[in-house]
Amino acid sequence: MRPSHIFSLLLLLLVPAIKAAVLAIDYGAEFTKLSLIKPGVPFDVVLDKDSKRKISSVVGWKRDDRVFGAEAKMAATRFPDTHFPYVKPLLGSTSQLQLPLHPNPPSLTDDGVLIFPHPSAPSHISPSASSPDQFWTPTALLAHQISYFRHLAETLLPAGSTAEPINQVIVTVPAWWDHYQRNAYKDALELQGLSCLAMIGEGTGVALNYAMTRTFPDYNLETGEGSKEYHVIYDSGALSTTATVLAFYQTSYLPTPKSKTPINTTHIEVLGTGYEQVGGVLLDVYIQDLLVEDFIKKSSQKGVKNDKKALAKLAREANRVKHILSANQEANVAIESLYNDVDYRSKISRASLEQSLEASIPLFSHPVTSALISAELSLNDINSVILFGGNTRVPLVQNTLKSVLGGKDDLIAQNVNTDEAAVLGAAYYGAALSRQFKMKNLNVTERFFYDIIKDGKDGEVIFEKGTKLGERKILTLPVPAKGEDEMTLEFSQSTHPASPGQSTTKVENDQAQTKPILALTINDIQKSLKNFTTPQPVIQVTLRLDPRGYLSVANAVLTSNVTEPEGKEGGVAGALKGLFGGKKDDTPSEDNTTEDDDLKDETKDAKTKSKKQKIALRFKEKHIGLRPMTGEEKRTTQARLQSIAAYESAKFAREEARNLLEGYLYRLSGLLSPDSDIKALHEYATQAERDKIRELVDKTMEWLGDHAETADEKTLKGKRSDLESLELPILKRYKEYLHRPKALEAFQQAMFASRSFLSEARKNNTEALKAAESATDENPAIPPKYTEEELKNVEDQMKENEQWIDKLMKDQVKIEDDKTEDPVIMAGDLDERGKKLQMTVLRLINKKSPRRPRPSSSSSSATSSTTLASPTDHGPEVVESTHSEATPTTSTTLAKPTDKGPELEDVTQETGDKLGKTSISKASPTDKGPDPPKHVEL
Repeated sequence: MRPSHIFSLLLLLLVPAIKAAVLAIDYGAEFTKLSLIKPGVPFDVVLDKDSKRKISSVVGWKRDDRVFGAEAKMAATRFPDTHFPYVKPLLGSTSQLQLPLHPNPPSLTDDGVLIFPHPSAPSHISPSASSPDQFWTPTALLAHQISYFRHLAETLLPAGSTAEPINQVIVTVPAWWDHYQRNAYKDALELQGLSCLAMIGEGTGVALNYAMTRTFPDYNLETGEGSKEYHVIYDSGALSTTATVLAFYQTSYLPTPKSKTPINTTHIEVLGTGYEQVGGVLLDVYIQDLLVEDFIKKSSQKGVKNDKKALAKLAREANRVKHILSANQEANVAIESLYNDVDYRSKISRASLEQSLEASIPLFSHPVTSALISAELSLNDINSVILFGGNTRVPLVQNTLKSVLGGKDDLIAQNVNTDEAAVLGAAYYGAALSRQFKMKNLNVTERFFYDIIKDGKDGEVIFEKGTKLGERKILTLPVPAKGEDEMTLEFSQSTHPASPGQSTTKVENDQAQTKPILALTINDIQKSLKNFTTPQPVIQVTLRLDPRGYLSVANAVLTSNVTEPEGKEGGVAGALKGLFGGKKDDTPSEDNTTEDDDLKDETKDAKTKSKKQKIALRFKEKHIGLRPMTGEEKRTTQARLQSIAAYESAKFAREEARNLLEGYLYRLSGLLSPDSDIKALHEYATQAERDKIRELVDKTMEWLGDHAETADEKTLKGKRSDLESLELPILKRYKEYLHRPKALEAFQQAMFASRSFLSEARKNNTEALKAAESATDENPAIPPKYTEEELKNVEDQMKENEQWIDKLMKDQVKIEDDKTEDPVIMAGDLDERGKKLQMTVLRLINKKSPRRPRPSSSSSSATSSTTLASPTDHGPEVVESTHSEATPTTSTTLAKPTDKGPELEDVTQETGDKLGKTSISKASPTDKGPDPPKHVEL
């Protein structure tokens, strides 16, 4: 097996195997798509509670109640101050969006963290914030939504399965997300106790979905023979447009030289990425601005610009108009009571929208150009441009893309689901990581979008832009001078460069240089140097670019910078050749002994030199630049999330108890009505009982009307228990009346069958005992099947049941016509006694019949006879043999195929419906068994 294949297998072993359910999340700025990876669950997206395939990426509050998805979006017009949309672009950021997307925008704290206010926060959120102006960070708001996503997935269970918590996720993120943004997403997952198995690019997710059902050309990684397919994933979403260039090919190899079936692996490799912060929301904002200007022009109501509720209505209408203009040239606008009870009606055209967007239109084509430059490819190398994202349906975006393709419109492909391809690709990747699914082999290679630089913008580039995720680099650093016991290193990442043709000012270029991301401090260096004996000590630091895109330090060691000379015959190899390479005399001389000792010393020294001395150093990592969430902040946010979850759980239980009580009250009211079709409460309850139930129902109805919203779960359940205690005796009579006749009939059948069995069993035992009296040693009788103790047990049970039923039946007959009286004989008791007797008899019936004992042999005669029995034996035949008088006479009986033995009579006894039929074999009165062997004296 080739080394590259061995390395791939080792990496596969290091990947955590999926053993439980895993949730794939494609979190978008406007919509989120989910897919669950679990045996027994269909491979599809997870629906929300309204059966929608797309979930709005929004969290909000309606007073004290937290709402998500479409419900939160609809609540924006009534509760704009507690409406939090478009959280994704604020993750790992220190600047607000330039577009007016947040009704209550966040503020920047003194330590550089964005935080949203929460006016009139619910009292059940604990611990409360010191100020309502600083309550939720973007990471915390994302954690709210993740809890909702997990709840939706956990309710998606196959039939007959139990609830199973979800603790693992696979997420898609933009390929150009930096260190800060990826860490912020990871923090949000950790706040909900979720482990991130993989964090793949959104374009990679689409590529995985594209490769699910397709095959690609073969390519040899060692020789370079073969070909690859190159595709561009053009993803235009709500707030960004990304182009990803990927290579698709297949490799094959034989795992062993004797293998006949090669192992095929599909490779998906990211070659280049380009993006711009422009998307479908930009169109919404421009349409909203056009509507505001038109409304002010028609109504002279300038205050609409500052009214949050009016702006929320306009934003919703702008989104609706955008979808209409994607298929039509014009769209009508109608908003009831937009502002100050003024209705607004107008019309907007696609031409006016495109005219207002003219300056921003080129931004939709820049990502394709940047991605091709980064991948070092041209349009002639591309097989297709695959469209993804809802914004690719807009004609303006499609025309812009066609213009950059230079007339090659046939490259545009719409062969994936523009909304769900990324999440389905992520789920497919999760299934490939799992051991529970049989999938084709996949090899996914992603690249980091930025440079990782040591010591500022002019320092050494450790990981260049385009480095494969998962790679490691070793930094060799000189040991600090004496007296310096620690060393500090800082690592930064480059920022998004200006796109081709995009004009930027000098200030913007100076700001867009590097971002510090990690500081490394190495401690106790001098202490380690005291224990280091090898010359030329140096410090080696291993940096790792995680497959999820995080920069981390793997280890730091103190080692030697001395290198061993190569190509020399000495050392271990030379010593071993000297020891085993030549022939020696059988009797070694003194010189030979000395030479062997020298070789042993040389081998020992070579081994010592070949293994470098290494001492592990203590080090500490610290995230710098944008401050991540501290441990205290995480604990506080987790406590708030848990308090909200506890409140919602208690509220759900209370509402369920209230609904059950309310439904129970209406049911009892209907049963008490004279017009009710079910007469159970009228026939089986006395008038006093009905009056008591009616009184309590009316009283509980009145109480529920006053305390429906404030009563707790325990009180609501107690009210229902009080009503059930009155209804239970009546319900018991009703059920007994229905079930007792059948139970009594089954009990009587069991008694009759047992009586018949007992009579027949005693008869058979008597006959067996009589047969034993006339039995001989040569023809023994079959012993009885049942013992006297077994039959007596059946008889005792029957007597006990007869006494019990006779005693209670006298009282039961007296009240049989009065349905309001409690029954004396219970159906449950009849079933229990009948089943017990039935099981006792069945065990005896199924008991194995005893075998006939073997006849005893007689040794008194010198003449012996041997008989071999046969199932068809009618009697033995004697073969006579004549010998001299001195020789004993031997008579041998041989069995014949026609011997039948004694005939048996089958007697079938009916033992009742419950027990079935019992077959008893009886001996025929004329059956005497086989005749004894005859001895003929010669």
